Amino acid sequence: MKIGDVQKAVAKECLFLGDTSKENISAITKIYLNQLKKDGHTLRTHKQTLNSNATRVNFFINQR
Repeated sequence: MKIGDVQKAVAKECLFLGDTSKENISAITKIYLNQLKKDGHTLRTHKQTLNSNATRVNFFINQR
C-alpha cells in the first residue's frame, strides 16, 4: 500500500467531516496507519512529514 492511497482516503474523510485542519489531517492519518498495521498491511517506505502530509492531503481535497 502507498501513502498516497492513505492520503486520498484521509482527504475524503476530512471532506465528510467538514474539517480540513492540519491537526485533523494528522490525527486521521495516524488512525488510518495504526489500523492498517493492526490489519496486517504494510506501507511502502515514505518520507512524509506531518507538514508535507497535510499539504498532500489538501492537494487531494482541492482536486475535487
